[in-house]
Amino acid sequence: MFSTSRFAAVLRTLLFVAALAVPASAQRAVQINGVDHRVYRTSRNITLDGRFTEPDWAQADSITDFRQKDPVEGAPSTERTVVRLLATPAGLAVGWSLYDSDAANIVRSQVRRDAELRSDDYVSMGIDGLHDKRSAFYFRTNSNGAMWDGEHVDIETGNESWDGVWDVRTSITNEGWFAEMLIPWATLRYADGDSVMGMNFRRFLPRKNEETLWRAWRRTEGLRFLEQEGIIGNLDGLPRRPRLEARPYVSGESRLAERRYFAVRGDTVLAPGASDGGVGLDLKVPITNTITADLTFNPDFAQAEVDRQVVNLTRFPLFFPEQRPFFTEGSAIFDFGRPREAQLFYSRRIGLGASGNPVTIPFGVRMQGRAGSRQVGFLAARTSGEENTTNAVMRVKQDILGRGYIGAMGTFNGETGRPASTAGGLDFFLPYIVQGNQNLIVNGNASWSRDSVGGAVGGHYRLMVDYPNDKADIVLRLDRIEAAYDPALGFVSQRGIHRVAGNTSITPRPRKRNKYIRRYEFNLAGYDLVWGINGGLDNASFSVKPFGLQFQNGDRVEATVRRRFDAPQETFALFTNATVLPGPYWWTRTEVQYSGAEARAVKVQVTASNGAFYDGRSSDVTASVRLRRAPHVLLTLDGQVSDVSLPNARFTANTVRLRADYAFNPRLNTTLFAQWDNQSERASTNARLRWTVKPGSDLYVVWNSGWQTGLDRPIPWTRPSRGGLVAKYVYFFRA
Repeated sequence: MFSTSRFAAVLRTLLFVAALAVPASAQRAVQINGVDHRVYRTSRNITLDGRFTEPDWAQADSITDFRQKDPVEGAPSTERTVVRLLATPAGLAVGWSLYDSDAANIVRSQVRRDAELRSDDYVSMGIDGLHDKRSAFYFRTNSNGAMWDGEHVDIETGNESWDGVWDVRTSITNEGWFAEMLIPWATLRYADGDSVMGMNFRRFLPRKNEETLWRAWRRTEGLRFLEQEGIIGNLDGLPRRPRLEARPYVSGESRLAERRYFAVRGDTVLAPGASDGGVGLDLKVPITNTITADLTFNPDFAQAEVDRQVVNLTRFPLFFPEQRPFFTEGSAIFDFGRPREAQLFYSRRIGLGASGNPVTIPFGVRMQGRAGSRQVGFLAARTSGEENTTNAVMRVKQDILGRGYIGAMGTFNGETGRPASTAGGLDFFLPYIVQGNQNLIVNGNASWSRDSVGGAVGGHYRLMVDYPNDKADIVLRLDRIEAAYDPALGFVSQRGIHRVAGNTSITPRPRKRNKYIRRYEFNLAGYDLVWGINGGLDNASFSVKPFGLQFQNGDRVEATVRRRFDAPQETFALFTNATVLPGPYWWTRTEVQYSGAEARAVKVQVTASNGAFYDGRSSDVTASVRLRRAPHVLLTLDGQVSDVSLPNARFTANTVRLRADYAFNPRLNTTLFAQWDNQSERASTNARLRWTVKPGSDLYVVWNSGWQTGLDRPIPWTRPSRGGLVAKYVYFFRA
């Protein structure tokens, strides 16, 4: 007789075999009530110490089925990883047990807040609180308890400037390392009545160059591939968001007397120094559980990173990324157009006067979030001082076809005494999964700008088809940018053009497991051709990479041949006392590159290029050396030398940068950034200290100084031409 116990045993065996036969990303069939995992609910808060001393951890179910994305797709993780989840009154507690058979060689070189941690053993997780597979926050830590976070943009990119309020503690034993994260419910976004969230977990082991994930472990997927995120349940009845989050600040500044030098005589003139102080306030107010308004009064950006000095040996404008916190947080919703080439909105247009100097922003407001199947965003800021302007941008995205959207955006720039400038457009993003779990993305936009009522209207029209996958990355891009297209709050590198650009990269892997080589990299055709709308080729670039290798340890080598064309219509300055005359120029260059693995204590990157340049020649070397002294010191020295010889001039362009990070612990970090170039003839330093008193509350001390160089008489480093010391304290609370 076939007993019940025997039937149950056979059933368990069949389920086990079926689970092995089904890829992890497809194992939704073994969900229980549509949920992959259930958190354990507790009425007690935990003490963060990385040691799991609370009995609630023993009650929580474990997530253990991690699989490799690299180096062996789908294989089990070579080291055991366990994740447990607790729903506490204070927030989501995440317990990581990272067992390691070689615990003595765990890489833990970084401590600084917001360091990427890619050189270290680290773990990261994504939380899609709205379970819409379109939005998520990411949290990352290493065995030192360093903290990194960001927000989701798309499968390939994220906004790493987002700073959430959360905390983590870690411990290390001879079995491995262990981490306890606490993410307050107020940091997350979730809808009323929902009982599930999307989540995924990733671990990286640098000495093996191994990446493992719980879900979305295929090479065409990854942590940002939200369609395959795990579904976490038992999250009903979560607290409503606080009525208010506030960050008042107080700051004080002392500026040195400005020292102006005269190059010929070496004489100096002193302008008076000054002291100043300020107060301000940032508020975060939930409109609904899924839409948040941020208000800033008299914002201060003293703690923002400084721009990198760059020598520009082209006739096109440079693009500098946004660094100011109010504009970087949630900035992904306002992405529209081709980044760095034709953006409808570029937030650095707000708060910079005609001279390029910062102007006061007395007030700003930002609203963003989700309303049903729509993502919405709004930003407005008022400037005063050198310019009195009102600036605004409005954005909406309507979900379609899984992860896709169609959207619209409009911008407004009104200055006192001048006609208002407006711009707007429509865009779409359509990702598909084609046969063999391969990605295919089609996106584009149409936008228009007008500089005043009745003024000329110009348009930008773009279409891109992208096939970004593990063994091949193929992209084709078409652009038309009319001469009158000039959005006042945007960035456009070149107008009055048609552009055809693309790339065909093939990255096969060895058929058999290779001890040294992970994959080959070939660029069969890279091209970027620009014609004037009225005809005639304006500039072009072609590239072929006949050789490229990625090694198992993370090192890379490659060789590239480039063919370029430029046809400036008028003379432009290339460097001091060096110009390029109008006319067509073709030239060819060869380039070799080596990039060391992130796990190396001393990482070296070198790119060397040689060949023709316009109607002359140049030899370029770009190098970077990064030294890690675990766990507190990180030194990076990088520079570029371009030796250029033209018929009418010869020069050497130099750029040098030094960055030194010393972290006493994850909550007390210092940074020194020094740079110099001989095009601007300017040397500068930026030194910063950040002390996180408690999550969300920070003390910043910033020192900036600059020296004029290239004078007949050298200037002592003790006598900068300008300098200032700023202290700022931000206090965070919720009500």
